[in-house]
Amino acid sequence: MSEVTAVARCAGRPRVTGRPSYVGALRGELLKIRRQRSTLAGLGVATVLFVVMMFAVASTPGEGQSLEANPLKFWRQTLDIFQFLFETGAGIFMLVLSARLIAMEYDSGTIRVLVARGAGRLRLLLAKLAALALVAAVMLAGFLILCTGAMYLLINSFGDMKLIYGLPAVAWSELQTTVLAMVVSMMMCVLLGSGAAVIGRSMAFAIGAAMAVFPADNFGTIILGLISRATQQHFFADLSAYLLGPNLNILAGSLQHRKTNAPFATPLVTVTPEHVVAVIVVYGLALLAVSLWLTYRRDVLS
Repeated sequence: MSEVTAVARCAGRPRVTGRPSYVGALRGELLKIRRQRSTLAGLGVATVLFVVMMFAVASTPGEGQSLEANPLKFWRQTLDIFQFLFETGAGIFMLVLSARLIAMEYDSGTIRVLVARGAGRLRLLLAKLAALALVAAVMLAGFLILCTGAMYLLINSFGDMKLIYGLPAVAWSELQTTVLAMVVSMMMCVLLGSGAAVIGRSMAFAIGAAMAVFPADNFGTIILGLISRATQQHFFADLSAYLLGPNLNILAGSLQHRKTNAPFATPLVTVTPEHVVAVIVVYGLALLAVSLWLTYRRDVLS
């Protein structure tokens, strides 16, 4: 009799079911990233390359004399090297990771299962973007720690730390704008990778398209310069000022109001800091809007 009563009580209780939440989706995406072997492998390779690059800088002849003769110049050159290493290495990593994380749901068909269980498409996309932003933030923090240690070792091996403590205030202002440029670069890489994944809904297309954007920008700038010279039309040179890659390449220098030795293509015409920021913001908003709109409007079954 007691067993029948217990069963009846259990049957009368309301059934508790878990409802998908944004926090749960975010935790799930972070778990996916952590369990991908390519994530740890990419971070390991990047760390090794950074250490090798620092050894190369330390063994460069004349660096010690450069630090003692002009500490500010040495500081700026080192900042440019650090920025190049981060934006190239971490940029490629985030392009691939963002494209892979979003496109894998379409490739494997799990997007249909997640939507059927109540996970909204926009909520899922925003959770993925937030997870990618957290990964980028952790990477930047780790990179800054490595840079601090590398800078300390370099300066101690070349001279005295007092040379750095005596730098003018503009040096620390340039450090802030350099870090800001790194943050913007990571944001654009995340938006590019996610946009390519949402548009193509295929991992092969997403990774290929995301990885092709910046090489196309750099190569396109060269082509525009050649066409401008051949036709004597300044219009083609002006077009280079509206490409994303060249503007990202000069973002830090334009905010610092100084000319940097950008390793990749730069606009063929003189542009103002306001123009550079406006172009990057427009590209970022456009990529985000396209990703959100297509995710909202498209049927996952099609």
